Amino acid sequence: MLLSVNEARQLALAFLKRGGIADTDAEIITDILLESELRGRKTHGFIRLPGIVSRHAKTKKQAIKIAKESGHWMLIDGGDNPGYLVAHYAMNAAIEKAKTYGSSLVGAYNTSHCGMAGYYANMAQEADCIGIVMADCLPRITPWGGVESVLGTNPIAVGIPTNGVSIVLDMSTASITNGDLLVAMREGRSIREGLAFDAEGNPTTDPSQALKGSVQPFGGHKGYGLALVIQILSGALVNAAAIPPPGVNYGLLLIVMDPSIFLPLDDFKQKVVDLIDAAKSAKRMESITEILVPGERAWRERSERMRTGIELDDDLAEQLLDEGER
Repeated sequence: MLLSVNEARQLALAFLKRGGIADTDAEIITDILLESELRGRKTHGFIRLPGIVSRHAKTKKQAIKIAKESGHWMLIDGGDNPGYLVAHYAMNAAIEKAKTYGSSLVGAYNTSHCGMAGYYANMAQEADCIGIVMADCLPRITPWGGVESVLGTNPIAVGIPTNGVSIVLDMSTASITNGDLLVAMREGRSIREGLAFDAEGNPTTDPSQALKGSVQPFGGHKGYGLALVIQILSGALVNAAAIPPPGVNYGLLLIVMDPSIFLPLDDFKQKVVDLIDAAKSAKRMESITEILVPGERAWRERSERMRTGIELDDDLAEQLLDEGER
């Protein structure tokens, strides 16, 4: 089903509101999921809506509140609210503190999956700050050499302001994410060999079996090391569960810096542009037509989808429509 951007927004909003989610919260969650769809990240887009509503119905929530705060740092108790809302609240607080103190450190616990981490890093770069976002989640990744899940998919995202191409690095430390597995299941296709294990620790290419089992870290021992460190910083350090059970006490760590504490903002941006230009003009392999920087492909896809609309899987669209709309 092909929808205009506004139609897609209204579809998600209506579904969330029917699920009992407050209007303001539904607006925030919809914007984050819609940006995922626009940037080609279907794994973190509307496919997440049924799970968000289901969890909302089952969870007793408290108001998001500040557990501790002093100067440039803050620790937030998410009140078991959706990670989308907690991360949005935390990044706004982190940006405000960075503008006041030059840098900020904000942790959050007692929350759940926050979706596309790059969304929050982009909030920082749009405020002319550098934003770093780390998150932990339920165990999905094996330690290097293992066949059992211990670590989350543990993404890291970095947003950097420039005078040209926006840089937003957004990467999971898993060789394949839960969202990728959900999309593969919905599309009825297998995943590549060597990425995942089933519940018994046997290699599998079946995404449904991989969801019951575990996946490898990306990049071998290097990805494992990064996933472990992210889980410590966005889990144990911020009072979240060191090994979170499904949907319970996930954590976040946000670091935001105002570049102007070190040099004029425009000077910093120009230095970044100079580096980007050097990277993009580097001598290329014969098979490569263009060198891109992190986030560039996503911005191009976003521009195209803003013009042409968003394609949703028919089964998913049916699931999101109410009886009258259907």
